[in-house]
Amino acid sequence: MTPAQREALEAYEQHGSQRKAAAALGISKNALQDRLVRAKQWLDAPEGQKAAIEVSGLDIGAAKHGWRVIQHKDGSRDSVFWKADAQEQEDMIERIKAAFEDLPAAEPIPAPAHKAKDLLTLYLTADVHIGMLAWGPETGEDYDTKKATQRLINWLGQAVEASAPSETAIILDVGDLTHADDHKNQTPASKHVLDVDSRHYRTIDVTISTLVTAVKLALKKHKNVILRILPGNHNPESYVAIMFALYEHFRNEPRVTVEKQPGKYFTYQFGKNMICAHHGDGVKAERLVNFLADTYAPMWGQTQYRFLWTGHLHHHKSADIGGMQWEQLRALTAKDAYAVGHAYCARAQLQAVTYHKEKGEVGRVKVTA
Repeated sequence: MTPAQREALEAYEQHGSQRKAAAALGISKNALQDRLVRAKQWLDAPEGQKAAIEVSGLDIGAAKHGWRVIQHKDGSRDSVFWKADAQEQEDMIERIKAAFEDLPAAEPIPAPAHKAKDLLTLYLTADVHIGMLAWGPETGEDYDTKKATQRLINWLGQAVEASAPSETAIILDVGDLTHADDHKNQTPASKHVLDVDSRHYRTIDVTISTLVTAVKLALKKHKNVILRILPGNHNPESYVAIMFALYEHFRNEPRVTVEKQPGKYFTYQFGKNMICAHHGDGVKAERLVNFLADTYAPMWGQTQYRFLWTGHLHHHKSADIGGMQWEQLRALTAKDAYAVGHAYCARAQLQAVTYHKEKGEVGRVKVTA
């Protein structure tokens, strides 16, 4: 650990806030965050790795791997190769948490009256792909960050207006909320090159603001709003930044619950209803149903109506699978050049589904272009 990193750690422990610690040291908050991340890496590193780095004079962030020579008492030697643990995601989460540490909380909004306690409305958004760029002459429809966010807010607003006045609402994004996961503008797994219209930083910023507006729209009609964002194959890591930002923004609003949970699955029990979701990438619906029945057996046994929602493939499909109704959602996004080039013809859509505690699904609203 360098003297600057140790100084940053001691200042943070003393002041209890990154903003205050940075001010006390006369450095930017970003600089303090970087030093704290490096200090944590040092504290978590094995002793052998620390010793090797100290001899080399390198910083913990720069030293990724190396050889360490072990001198035995009998004069013999052994060489040991060491490699730092991959912890980019952990570092990203720490930075995100720090970035929103001093974020102002939303002011509580008065709850509407006369809400139906036996009803729950599920607002489903799938494959919004905020940040995607499509050129109308090539794809049949222009699409960019502005159009994506306007579509999400307008369509959700129409769904809220047309849906039942249920006491509880869930806004559930089933993955690929953003088109890209980082500035590389590639799908992380397949490295498929993506058409984007803006810098990734701006895309994240606009997406957060859009979902704040979406939650406030739902609060005008529903007493309680639950927000859950699932990762997709386009955004397996960046969804975390949006999730943490919204959690901090609504931390003082008792009517809003932002589910700050890792993982690809959403499960929720409402009376006799079991409501589940997964992005749908990498696993078939039949296997998902088997997994849910096994992993969430108590919930499965307590419910009569079971629903699984997926996205990913952008077109509608549904089936009854072993006691669960599976439905693949249409995407909100317009088609990009890749989709048109492969002759995909799905229509964009947003759905709101209302459930009764004892009767299952009792209403549905569909909003399309």
